[in-house]
Amino acid sequence: MASSYNISTFQGDYLQLNLAVKDSSSSNPINLSGYEIRGEVRNGFGSTGVLLDLNPIIINAVSGLISITVPSIQTQDLPVNTFYYDIERYPSGIETGNSIKLLKGKFIVHPEVTKA
Repeated sequence: MASSYNISTFQGDYLQLNLAVKDSSSSNPINLSGYEIRGEVRNGFGSTGVLLDLNPIIINAVSGLISITVPSIQTQDLPVNTFYYDIERYPSGIETGNSIKLLKGKFIVHPEVTKA
């Protein structure tokens, strides 16, 4: 079962997160050796359009450490709203089938006040 974690950012901010994915007991890291990961933000469950590709990467497979980096150029035009995301793993080289959700949650975009 996927762990829940809400991500919050501001329009125009550089978003950089390092997250450790853990098993259902939340105590043991999930070993990501032999897997790749992907993640997307969408308007809602079942939405067909991708609002943002999170492009997650595995930093340390054995410890389940992943990184999400979204440049400010990609957050500046996001609408202010609450969206939904998930990150899943799949066997390396096999993009369809056998995927398992690792993380899910809300992706909250706050309005920017100070603009450059």
